[in-house]
Amino acid sequence: MMELPQHALAMISGPAWEPLRHQFTEIGDLLLAVATEAHCESLVRYVKFTTDTSPDSPAYAAVWLKSSAKLIIGLALPETYEADQLGPPLPKTAYKGLTKYFTVERGGIVPERLAEWARLAYCNAGLATMQPQRVSH
Repeated sequence: MMELPQHALAMISGPAWEPLRHQFTEIGDLLLAVATEAHCESLVRYVKFTTDTSPDSPAYAAVWLKSSAKLIIGLALPETYEADQLGPPLPKTAYKGLTKYFTVERGGIVPERLAEWARLAYCNAGLATMQPQRVSH
C-alpha cells in the first residue's frame, strides 16, 4: 500500500494542524487501503487519490487542505448514492468525477463508513473510465 506523500504531511505539520493531523492521516490511510494500485498525489491545496499511477488515471477522492479548521473530502460515488453525512461540493472544491462530499472539523471524527465509501468510490471511478468495447462480426 502506498503511503501519504511527504509533501502532504509537511503541509499539515504546523501547530495549527495538530487538531486535524490524526484525522488527515486516518482518512488518507483508508483511501489508500482500497487497492494496491491506489495512488495519491499532493498538489498545492489538496491531495488527490487516483486509481493508479498513469497520468490519465481518474480521481476517486480528494482531500482539501484549505485551512486548519476543517478537511473537505470529495468522493467519486454514484450520483444516486445517499448517506446522511454526504452532500454536494463546497465552494471551490468541485472536481471532475467527484460527486459526494463531507467535512471533518477540528476535533471531529472520521465517518465510520469511510472505508466502505472509499472502496465504492474507487470502483465507481474505475468503471466510469471504461469504454464500451466494439464487437466486430
